Amino acid sequence: MNFLFDTSIDVNRRQFYVLAMGSCIGNLAGFIGNALIFGWNGTTIFCGICMLLMAAGSFIGIKKGQIRYAFYLMIAVLSLVEFPILYYIYQTGTIVYMVLAMVAIAIFIPTGNAIRFAGIVIVADVAAVILAYMRPLESEKLSKEVVLQSTLCSLLIVLLCVFLISILLQMQRQRQEEEVKKLNEQLKDAADKDALTGLYNRRYLNQYLGELILDEKEEFDAVLIDLDFFKHVNDNYGHGFGDIVLVEFARLLTKHVKNKGIAVRFGGEEFMLVLKGMNTDEIGKMLEHIRWEYKEFTKHEKNIECSFSSGVQHYTEGIAVTILYRLADEKLYAAKERGRNQDVFDLES
Repeated sequence: MNFLFDTSIDVNRRQFYVLAMGSCIGNLAGFIGNALIFGWNGTTIFCGICMLLMAAGSFIGIKKGQIRYAFYLMIAVLSLVEFPILYYIYQTGTIVYMVLAMVAIAIFIPTGNAIRFAGIVIVADVAAVILAYMRPLESEKLSKEVVLQSTLCSLLIVLLCVFLISILLQMQRQRQEEEVKKLNEQLKDAADKDALTGLYNRRYLNQYLGELILDEKEEFDAVLIDLDFFKHVNDNYGHGFGDIVLVEFARLLTKHVKNKGIAVRFGGEEFMLVLKGMNTDEIGKMLEHIRWEYKEFTKHEKNIECSFSSGVQHYTEGIAVTILYRLADEKLYAAKERGRNQDVFDLES
């Protein structure tokens, strides 16, 4: 059943699958109903032949990729052959099918073709009705009980087909909407996140900080981080390993930040943390945990002990985003000047 909802398949093809399935099930139900009401006579066999024609046409159309012609064949068999002939023979509930065929033509066939096709179907159906009235088949006179059974059977089959097709089309639309929503989320992620590390990028950071600053109740700290001597890592161990280090460091940041704020790849080997509701001691302990795990990772991978430096700037009301970056960068520069592998919270200390 997945083929009915696979959004990689053209929408017209998926709709045809639904219509073909609904029509074949309806025809099968009609075939069984005809056999139960009228017995295994010539018309029952005729219904079976029409059902096989529809199933074969649908299958061949799907295999050959000729969905439109397969649909036309299906409608033609039903509305130009099976329904008019059955109505002429029995003069009973088949008229309900004829109306259903007209509805299907109006909904699923392009307007220009639908008008021409509907005209042909109307002529065939009207001819069947007139012929049945003017020259009825005497041998097929039916009792009122049989007429009632046939009409009720026809109505039930139509309701079954309409219900089945409606449910499946609704499920298709729902799946399509889910896929569109998923695609939009992916596009947003592509716009907001760094492709290598999966962290938020600088574009998103600017937006995020702008919203925080507008919310005067929020206090936060910006931590600008630079991986010490990262160029040496790339030069000595290759850019492939350098990327592995960046991804692992990003994972460590995400692991420790959790719901306390966000982690951002600021550019190159620079990262920024925006931390809410944490004091200086808590931030210092977090950075030390990250530093130790980062060192242990590089030691395990290449037997080298890598480190990072950071500058921590607390946001105070009235500071613009660009000023916040500059102040954090000044503290990061101070950390490097003081020998790296440390965090600077205050330039005076």
